[in-house]
Amino acid sequence: MSTDRDEHDNGSFFALDTGLLPGIVEGVLHRRGATRWAVEQGEFWCSVRPRGHRSGEQGWKLHLSATPLSAALVLAVAADVLVEERASFKFAGALDRVALLTGGRADRGGGGKFITVYPDDPELFRRLARRLHAATLGLAGPRILSDQPYARGSLVHYRYGVFGGVRTTTNDGDTDVRLRNPGGGLEKDRREAWVTTPSWAPPAFPERTPSPGTAPSPSQEPAEAKKATREPAKEPARRPARKSVRLNGRYVVAKAIRHAYKGGVYLATDETTGRQVVVKEARAHVGVRMDGTDLQDTLRHEAEMLERLAPLGFTPAGIELFAQGGNLFLAQEFVPGRTLRDRLVERPVRDLAEFLALSRQIVDIVAAVHGTGHVLRDLSPNNLMVGPEGRVRLIDVEYVAPEGVPVRRGYTPGYVGPEVSSLRDYDFTAPRYAGDLYGLGAVLLHLATGVDMLLVPDDRPVGDRTDALITLAVADHSWAAPLLPLLLALCAPLPEGRWELPRVRKALAGLSGTGRRSAGEETGGARGTVADATGMSGVPGLLDEERERLIADGIAYLLRTRPGSGGHLWDVSAFGATTDPLNVQYGSAGVLAVLTRAAAAGAGPDVRQGVAELTEWTRRRLADLSAGRTADGTLLPGLYFGRSGTAWALLDAALLLGDDTVAAEASALARAVPVDWPNRDICHGAAGAGMAQLHFWHRTGDPVFRDRAVECAEAILAAAEEHSAGVIWPVPAAFDSNLAGARHYGFAHGIAGIGAFLLAAGVAADRADLVRAARAAGDTLVKLARVGNGRAVWPAGDRDADGPVGQTHWCSGSSGIGTFLIRLWAESGDERHREAAVLAAAGVREAMWLSSPAACHGLAGNAEFLLDMSAALGDPRYRHQAGELAACIRTRAVRRDGLLVVPDESLEAVTGGYQTGLAGTVGMLLRLRDGGARLWMPDAPELFAPAGQHPGTAVGVR
Repeated sequence: MSTDRDEHDNGSFFALDTGLLPGIVEGVLHRRGATRWAVEQGEFWCSVRPRGHRSGEQGWKLHLSATPLSAALVLAVAADVLVEERASFKFAGALDRVALLTGGRADRGGGGKFITVYPDDPELFRRLARRLHAATLGLAGPRILSDQPYARGSLVHYRYGVFGGVRTTTNDGDTDVRLRNPGGGLEKDRREAWVTTPSWAPPAFPERTPSPGTAPSPSQEPAEAKKATREPAKEPARRPARKSVRLNGRYVVAKAIRHAYKGGVYLATDETTGRQVVVKEARAHVGVRMDGTDLQDTLRHEAEMLERLAPLGFTPAGIELFAQGGNLFLAQEFVPGRTLRDRLVERPVRDLAEFLALSRQIVDIVAAVHGTGHVLRDLSPNNLMVGPEGRVRLIDVEYVAPEGVPVRRGYTPGYVGPEVSSLRDYDFTAPRYAGDLYGLGAVLLHLATGVDMLLVPDDRPVGDRTDALITLAVADHSWAAPLLPLLLALCAPLPEGRWELPRVRKALAGLSGTGRRSAGEETGGARGTVADATGMSGVPGLLDEERERLIADGIAYLLRTRPGSGGHLWDVSAFGATTDPLNVQYGSAGVLAVLTRAAAAGAGPDVRQGVAELTEWTRRRLADLSAGRTADGTLLPGLYFGRSGTAWALLDAALLLGDDTVAAEASALARAVPVDWPNRDICHGAAGAGMAQLHFWHRTGDPVFRDRAVECAEAILAAAEEHSAGVIWPVPAAFDSNLAGARHYGFAHGIAGIGAFLLAAGVAADRADLVRAARAAGDTLVKLARVGNGRAVWPAGDRDADGPVGQTHWCSGSSGIGTFLIRLWAESGDERHREAAVLAAAGVREAMWLSSPAACHGLAGNAEFLLDMSAALGDPRYRHQAGELAACIRTRAVRRDGLLVVPDESLEAVTGGYQTGLAGTVGMLLRLRDGGARLWMPDAPELFAPAGQHPGTAVGVR
């Protein structure tokens, strides 16, 4: 769940900026006597235009890059030209924004775009390009990968793209601004890390051949990329084919290990030696810091550290540092294996002996580096490589620094002590050995339990919260009990409280390596499976008072609506802000469903009033007939991103409130969504619409909805394709969607969700053919399962079949697939389906500490599946396990305005959305307390009443 954090990437290094950049533009306007101009400061961009001026839809636009240190001068000279020419433009409104745009983690398609200019006509475009190039010649700025440079080394770049554009809702349910082609159709404005010019665009500079820019490198596509991306509008974007790249005349790149704006990391063959090597790239003028250094300096430092640490034998051997095409490269030894993080996802540590074999090596690495007088500063599971024979080595040493010498922060969140994480990004810190002791403790905790010690800061003592998290995680791994004193001491909030390395070594040496294995392993199965005689681990379920606090405070937080971006009532992620504010995933429908459930369970009158107010707000927004529709006016069908979920939530709220008018409006909305759609999945497509039709039939009895569900199922049946394991429903490759060509297995976008709908439709309509199709889907998933150590996991889909094991979540893993399989067993009685669901539940339980709190990719959704298992099998052990997941969620809770609430899937913010934020967690806790049907599943009672089972235990009983 954690990601590396570069010290150079955070714009708050330049947070002391107090209106410098807008002031420069105001000064230019004043000096030129330009009074009829509008300067509008937004959250990120500052827009400048002549009053009353409106740019066109699209055309050739100009981008100027800069670094945080050159931005003021670039803006001053550029604004002078632009004001004189009366050209509209925008710029990043503060230096910290420039730092974000030019940092190593900037988006590759948007990185570097400090100033954007919208010329009114082709002649002005060409004149501005010439003048701006001359005005900024010699100033510093990174290459803009999505654009063509005006000349070699120029800060001026250009591309054909939207100005105002045509704002539209995509087939995926998010908002996009699109180009209009000569035929009147709409096309995606592709901002890739290479130039993508529409085939129909007029020439930018008819009088000359465009400059090829800098010499090619692995992160810059060749000139033919422009031609390669001129595809029909309906085709999905493809990365253009590229000839093999040879670096420094000897390193032939085989593949990219990672792409980033700062430069890639590549696996290559050294033609001089014939050996595999890793080549790291640092692009010029990226990640510039206040002292003028940038990420190329960081790469030089890493090369120096590799040389300094080479005698220890723990790090890759450095080969050479070289420049090519203006970028800097470091070739180093290829270290086979997997990062400790990836290794633990596929193969968790299961006993003390295995833990000691790895942990002692990690301690040796830390001690050896300290012996050279250096501090690691960034010790995390991402920077430790475990080889095929179990040897641990240290990679990514760019943050290693001499002990006591002041440097900027650099660390991975969750793996650094509060004495560093509490600093401002522009503060210096003198690295101390004790800082690595905290990182060592966090790594050893992750090794033993899978935990990332990420906690959103609040007003409580840090040590109280970390101690509680460590204690509960260790308690869930009985073999790890002897490690608790060591882990608590290493992760002490005060540096002086941490055990020194000699004491750590002594503590590890005193452990025999014969620690007891977890309960599930003792019984021959995965912990918490039916094979487990007790179903219990060392984790107590969530206490009643804790559960009630999380429910009450979570509801109170949701009722205090906090307008977010994109028209949402609650804060959302950056992507969430582009989606429909009325959907289930991020919007009002998901929250409304949870508040409706709470009110139905007897919550106070304020909750019922909140349901009424949110219902009315949603109804008003529905009056905008353009919202939630594609460019041709079609309502989006999906359950989570489309309007099916909105209709579902409004119906349930109307029935609670006794409002026949709203119920009729909800029914009309449900009848208006299409039930045949190229994407057949649950989240965005037809199966989601079908699920809503079944729910409306169950709740209203209107046979129209059952008939529409059958119509939907028949269309899905006709779209099935053969798969080597059985059957699959790909998203058509020519469909205008980010999922085009996807061949997924999971519930959100693939076989499991579609199979669950076919099963429910077949039972509702008494259609044996639909039930048979659902069984074929279930059989396919049984064959695709990866079973080992008493658990089952799945790849996300065909594209991941040869990669790491799949996740265990609702979206693309064991939880969602098990959600379908246990329902299929309830209808079919086929023991293969039940056993696969049991193994899926074991995978879910084992991955508890690796998961975020959220519903889509985390614990809330996984706990819902375990509650399904308890109800379907009549087995209270699974309900207890759901309570254990809830206790794990509780460890992440954070105080906000006096309320104890759960953060979203990032573990860094509190947002409201159902699938990714607080609402889904509260909804799960309500069901854990009260029982009842699972939200967004149209379960009928008979679906959970196979022979020998009691209907009263059914998930869908109302």
